Amino acid sequence: MAVNWTREQKQVIEGREKSLLVSAAAGSGKTAVLVERIIQMITEGENPKDIDRLLVMTFTRAAAAEMRERIQAAIEKKLESEPENEHLQQQAVLVQFAQITTIDSFCLHIMREHFDRLDIDPAFRVGDEGEMLLMRADVMDGLLEDYYRDGGKRYEEFVDAYATGKADGGIAEYVMQVYNFAQSNPWPDAWYEKCREELLLTEQGELEQTEWMQFLLRDIALQAQEWKIQLREAWEICQETGGPMPYLPMIEEDLRHAEAVCGAAGSFETISEALEQFTFSRLAAIRGKNGEVDPEKKALVSDCRSRVKKAVEKLKGEYLFASPEQMLTDMEAGKERILELLELAQEFGRRFRAKKKEKNVVDFHDLEHFALEILTEPESECSEAEETSSAEENDQMQGKNVWTVRVPGTVADELAVQYDEILVDEYQDSNLVQETLIQCISGERFDRPNVFMVGDVKQSIYKFRLARPELFLEKYSTYTSEESAHQKIELHQNFRSRDHILESINAIFYRIMTEKLGNISYTEDAALHPGAAFEERDGLDELKTELLLVDLSVQPQKETESPELDDEAADYTARELEARMIAGKIREMTDKERGITIWDKELGAYRRAQYGDIVILLRSVSGWAEEFIEVLATQGIPAVAESRTGYFNTLEVETVLNLLAVIDNPMQDIPLASVLKSPFGGVSDEEMAWIVAEHKAGVDRSRDAGLYRAVVEYMNEDGPVKSNDESDDSSIADAFRFQKNKLIQKNNLRRKLQKLFTLLDTFRQESVYLPMHELLYRIYDKTGYYRYVSALPGGAGRRGNLDMLVEKAAAYEATSYRGVFHFIRYIEKLKKYNTDFGEAPVADSEGTVVRIMSIHKSKGLEFPIVFVAGMGKNFNKQDTRGKLLIDADLGIGTDYLDSEKRIKGLTLKKNVMKRRMELEALGEELRVLYVALTRAKEKLILTASSRKLEDRIAKWSAVAAEHGAIPYTILTLASSYLDWILMSIPEKNPWISYQMETLSDQIDREIGTQIRQTLSREWLRWLAGEDSHLSNDENHPNTQNRLENIRQIESIISNNYHFQYPYLDDLSLNTKMSVSELKKKGMEEEEEEMVFLPTLPVFMEKEQEEKGGATRGTAYHRVLQLLPFERAMSRQELNAFPAKLAAEGRMDAEAAALVRGSDLAKLTASSLGKRMQRAAAAGKLYREKQFVIGIPAREMGEWDSDERILIQGIIDAFFEEDGKLVLVDYKTDYVENSDILIRRYEAQVRYYTRALEQMTGKRVAERYLYSFRFGAIEV
Repeated sequence: MAVNWTREQKQVIEGREKSLLVSAAAGSGKTAVLVERIIQMITEGENPKDIDRLLVMTFTRAAAAEMRERIQAAIEKKLESEPENEHLQQQAVLVQFAQITTIDSFCLHIMREHFDRLDIDPAFRVGDEGEMLLMRADVMDGLLEDYYRDGGKRYEEFVDAYATGKADGGIAEYVMQVYNFAQSNPWPDAWYEKCREELLLTEQGELEQTEWMQFLLRDIALQAQEWKIQLREAWEICQETGGPMPYLPMIEEDLRHAEAVCGAAGSFETISEALEQFTFSRLAAIRGKNGEVDPEKKALVSDCRSRVKKAVEKLKGEYLFASPEQMLTDMEAGKERILELLELAQEFGRRFRAKKKEKNVVDFHDLEHFALEILTEPESECSEAEETSSAEENDQMQGKNVWTVRVPGTVADELAVQYDEILVDEYQDSNLVQETLIQCISGERFDRPNVFMVGDVKQSIYKFRLARPELFLEKYSTYTSEESAHQKIELHQNFRSRDHILESINAIFYRIMTEKLGNISYTEDAALHPGAAFEERDGLDELKTELLLVDLSVQPQKETESPELDDEAADYTARELEARMIAGKIREMTDKERGITIWDKELGAYRRAQYGDIVILLRSVSGWAEEFIEVLATQGIPAVAESRTGYFNTLEVETVLNLLAVIDNPMQDIPLASVLKSPFGGVSDEEMAWIVAEHKAGVDRSRDAGLYRAVVEYMNEDGPVKSNDESDDSSIADAFRFQKNKLIQKNNLRRKLQKLFTLLDTFRQESVYLPMHELLYRIYDKTGYYRYVSALPGGAGRRGNLDMLVEKAAAYEATSYRGVFHFIRYIEKLKKYNTDFGEAPVADSEGTVVRIMSIHKSKGLEFPIVFVAGMGKNFNKQDTRGKLLIDADLGIGTDYLDSEKRIKGLTLKKNVMKRRMELEALGEELRVLYVALTRAKEKLILTASSRKLEDRIAKWSAVAAEHGAIPYTILTLASSYLDWILMSIPEKNPWISYQMETLSDQIDREIGTQIRQTLSREWLRWLAGEDSHLSNDENHPNTQNRLENIRQIESIISNNYHFQYPYLDDLSLNTKMSVSELKKKGMEEEEEEMVFLPTLPVFMEKEQEEKGGATRGTAYHRVLQLLPFERAMSRQELNAFPAKLAAEGRMDAEAAALVRGSDLAKLTASSLGKRMQRAAAAGKLYREKQFVIGIPAREMGEWDSDERILIQGIIDAFFEEDGKLVLVDYKTDYVENSDILIRRYEAQVRYYTRALEQMTGKRVAERYLYSFRFGAIEV
């Protein structure tokens, strides 16, 4: 049947002899249109083209394979009607060899064809991802080791500034980030030089021409424009009837300031001055006659001004935190460190390339850059003779690579002639390197535009892969809608989703997707228009888009609610509560009698929804998918997640990897323990305890050789078993039986161990000559482990995981690494660099399970029913945190760091970069949201969980009530998808229905479900009587039977309803309490007697908070824990001791500064302190002793129960003196007198005493509170 193409689709299919940009909205059939265009190009017209004269580039291999199959099927279909057509016969042959490929594969093709132009062995291979990670790590380790040895002072300062912790953590990651950004540029060396050149700029005028400064000026101007718009609206409201006219002068003043900022946007100096002068005077009070002012209009103006004020203050904090001169000076301070980082990254690139050449291997970056090297030739070359820079400039640019400007060469010219057209799918995800490749081989250079690009910038969601959607946008803004050599065509009809879904999506994105944030205005041209035809049906309301919300806040209890309800809320995570809500909705939609109906294309009819129709989309499945699957399973809903993580953590894979580790080196305790307890060893916990206990008993602790030695000794031990039963009344017969049973157990255990170690020795010998994948097969076969995991729950998946491990081992064998040792290392590197494969997929009917997948994974797919879940989760802003920020366009930004003074501060460039990265990340999140919402065909459900949900709704309700696109400055305040949804959809709207529920609602619904399940049809029939005859006669036998049944059920329900749990009081018991909690309870009465002190100024309050209370107490406790009481220390030593601990990294420097040396001297000079010194010298001073004791609840005074409550705490110090114990508890509290301290801590000391006596069996003779204000206080 012929396809009825739309007018725009026909334009795309039939357009020729031009470069064409197709903006194809979600569900617009772009793949079908692209395939049809190719088919018509090679089969229709007077001179149809040969398919090998077309270059078709797709984003994935799967897409390329699918497109080749579609084209081949179309050619074969045409051959059926024209079997004699020689051209079609030729195309049927050529399609097998046509360049329908990914860009990587095309680059590889160029390298294979023109290897003679490269300094590389033609037998090169593309490296495995894991192999490349290993090689990178090896090269990086060597690089850093060399620089530690020979790097000099600049490298030391760089490491000191940017390494995390005591080691060099983070340095390798920074180097790799810079290297990767350079590789995303067509000419990496040019990118390095651009970064270096910018660092040499010192004048403000020069800096203002840089990309980052231009962005800063644009950003301020954009925000100022929006302030003007919002203030203008407030100005108009002031002049309306009922408007707050007294506010008008202040609003007009604010408008003048906003206009001044807009007018000063040409330079940083002038815009800084304008912003500094932008201050806000207090709004006039509205009283008396002004009482006629409409409160709503007053609130609108006040809220608008408040938003603008916050935005201005925030911008000042980001860009005007110091004078322009000071900010430039601070940036200059980090120059040398950044130069060192650039040198490290470039040197790493050189070494890595040399290492790959040595191994004759290339990675995916190499494919693109080698292809560019083949396609281009030098235009001009910089040389020392041509350079005109001064000697001083040469010194500054020391280490600069001489790089060559390159232009398309002869190979590019040949390919430009060879290909009549280049067709690029998913163009919005192209990067700069790919764009340069396309430009090299296109006919554009010869005034023959021939590039066909199709994509949707609204679905560009691969920024993390350094995709550049701006390439699409640049052409979108310059190509014409009319017929021309460079034309753009919009495909905005959606052939996937029902009208109501498209209306709800449009309603959202009309408000939140703007050019300022999403890089494209969601206008009528960009919006989704209905194109799909569905069979008529009733009950469309059930398919309306829904927003389901879970309020995580603790709700105020109703009188009828259980007092334990709030405690139950703590047992559920936000994810679980959201999953429970989704489960309830799934059960409702898939009910066989009352569920929703959807169109089944294969059946050609409507049917009830099934589990397989449903997909749950998540921004990230990590952590979420596992909990969702578990919750859905408890509700009887089967679910499966498609994940790229978790493979290495599966029990069966981890066990085999541990076995390999032991084969390689049995001296590793953790892998050996795992193997012993696994089915390979079959050793129980008790038997493990025997092995270790006997080893510990017979070996000096200093000579302990680990678990391997313990096992070997146990296997080889001879002699009788010793009995621990030394009681006098033990009979000889009992002792004999004990000896006999123990001997049998030991012999059984020895046999198990000997069998295991014999097997390990066999595998160790075989590992010398067997390839890794064959060794794994041997292990599976000889141990029976493969069959064992197959018999476990989920056996098919476990078996698949072991098969996948064999596949990875075979791939490993194809690398330049060999042997068990390197395979273990290979796996460890994959773990370290988070290169997981996900668990093996299990063959399962998609019609029987709910699928859970990431939004990225769902791109290009469609599903009847879609849940977009986890929308309340905050956006991930991790990339904008850290001491260094790196960007492909803006270069490198760093904090101000003074290593000597240990000072860290802001720098202007880093703040600008952070702002831009945040905006780009928000733009990416907008596009991810668009992808998620456009997957649904029949029904779309949005779900989220959040605390203080009503407050959140109220916060955005005013924004949602406004018309038109939401201001850019407000959009950027969103912290989650839920914020955007709430600000875009008014509470009452025709597109989306929403409901909010709490834990209480979920429990009520669960109870209702259980009642419905209990009151089954059969049970209800029994309740009504077997025969359905109804009678009004009360004496009729059937009526009497029914009444008796009802009375019985009524009695059961009444008894159950009024049932009271006999141990209800015990439910309120705290199973575990800390001594600090008990102290707080004891202080409740004291709070009523607190002395009121004079109020402190705000600035002193803040200082008091930061430097007092718990922080100060913790600091003193830490110093006293580490103070060497065993030796006398001078006053000077005591004064310097806290700072010494900070310098050694044993405590925080800020905390150390809170401890006064005079307080330490006072303690050590006191009588108690001297006693502690003597005890320490004798080895009898103990500090920071943790304890847990059980105390009957009735002793706590609040509960009448014998149940035990666990009390935990830490005793500051105690020492032994003359066989008795002395307890010391340090206190830094500031109180009026020592009596308050005693009242406050007496109960706490009592618990410490009890714990100490239970632990040691010795009496506590003295108990002291040592106050740094009052000295030692005996309690």
